[in-house]
Amino acid sequence: MRPRGSFGFGLARSLDFHTSLSRFTEFCELLSASVGHLFYPHHALSYAELRNGLSHGELGLAWTPPIPAIDLVDRNMATLLVAPIRRGSTLYHAAIITRENGPQSLADLRGGRAGWVDRDSSAGYLAPRLYFAENGLDPRKIFSNEVFLGSHIAVVDAIAAGRIDVGGCFCKIEPHTGRVLQGAWTDGDGKPRQPIHVLATIGPIPNDTIVAATRLSAELQTKVFRWFLDPGPRAHDILTELFRADACRAPTPSHYEPLRKMISTAITQGDVPWRRSSTTRPPPPVG
Repeated sequence: MRPRGSFGFGLARSLDFHTSLSRFTEFCELLSASVGHLFYPHHALSYAELRNGLSHGELGLAWTPPIPAIDLVDRNMATLLVAPIRRGSTLYHAAIITRENGPQSLADLRGGRAGWVDRDSSAGYLAPRLYFAENGLDPRKIFSNEVFLGSHIAVVDAIAAGRIDVGGCFCKIEPHTGRVLQGAWTDGDGKPRQPIHVLATIGPIPNDTIVAATRLSAELQTKVFRWFLDPGPRAHDILTELFRADACRAPTPSHYEPLRKMISTAITQGDVPWRRSSTTRPPPPVG
């Protein structure tokens, strides 16, 4: 049993679980010691599990991708605390990727096998599908099979192994040139770990955020917020290693507006994650 009054810090397994477990545990210990309240690590199997954990009171904090974060805030279940800064920006892009010797154009994907991260993943599902639709390809019809693999790294590995032909994942590009600086298939310095071909990049998309359950007191939320702005050398190193974040800052009020517009387009096209269940609803229309 978890200690009374403690809260979980949720993290979906979009990172390599075995590599991240000890680092994330230490990260929670450093946070707890600094703010004077116990947060224990919780590795979730899906983004939906993070949402449920915040809703039911098991989790006090969660590192969430943009779509679940919007849903949580709109439902008054969580507040945005901080957004990671990567290469000076709180924005990133999606990449549609294949093997180096695989499909070389969107037309080559007809009848292929697609792999996605999660239905709530912006870069790993929503943005690529919108890109197909914008280019005249119905993402519900062009593939012979679609699977959800649970993490960006799993999508990359499945493509490299030949189990799927195309997938979606995150990447960071150089604003003025469009050159890919790093992605789910690279190390933090941009060196490729797998032989991947990038068919297209889509974005920008707002970075993931750390959210706090609304049940956390304002005082505790403020302490956590201030800690993330200046976590100390060791925690900063873990932040960089696990989340590829150079630092964190408070999200601006307009942080999610680009994604809200993307979601509105998806709703219009009838291909959006919120449509799959009566327990989740779309965000308010952009206007």
